Amino acid sequence: ASDVYKRQVHQMLKKLKELEEEEPELHIVWNEQLGEIHAMLMGEVQIEILKHLIWERFHVAVEFGTGNIVYKETIAEPVEGVGHFEPLRHYAEVHLLLEPLPSGSGIQFVNDCFKELGENWQKLIMTHLQEKEHIGVLSGYPLCDMRIRLIGGRAHQKHTEGGDFREATYRAVRQGLKCAKSILLEPYYQFRIEVPSEYVSRTIYD
Repeated sequence: ASDVYKRQVHQMLKKLKELEEEEPELHIVWNEQLGEIHAMLMGEVQIEILKHLIWERFHVAVEFGTGNIVYKETIAEPVEGVGHFEPLRHYAEVHLLLEPLPSGSGIQFVNDCFKELGENWQKLIMTHLQEKEHIGVLSGYPLCDMRIRLIGGRAHQKHTEGGDFREATYRAVRQGLKCAKSILLEPYYQFRIEVPSEYVSRTIYD
């Protein structure tokens, strides 16, 4: 993509993030790999409302591409993930516990490392855990309904730098997910249906 296009996209992303603060259900996401802005919407009506809102607020006419169903992933049972990063003159090690949570819990992050690792390194690991949307290993969809708990880690007195823990943290998440039983979560509508009694059995079957 050209530099001009990149600037335009990022300017639009900034504007949409302003809208998201007012309307959190929009859930605006920047897809780095595709260089695209994604919005999580429920059907054509919401798309038209958002198009109108963007035009009214920013005087920009936008169009949306073909939508996809948004799946998510979680895990079936607790699993430990360990990440190492130790090329020449670098060293970091991170131990995480990944635990499933009830539906609708989102992603939670907890520090249970205590004094095993320096406090500054612990804070850095927690920052790295929370700075990105973690992707599952089953089909590459975002994770949800999971608690990621920092339970340990190690640093080298001379050879550890901040960036080392970023690598070790991400590796610990991936390693844990690869050892876990992953579950694909499919979205569904919640609705109520009223039909005459003679159609109840057919409705249930459908």
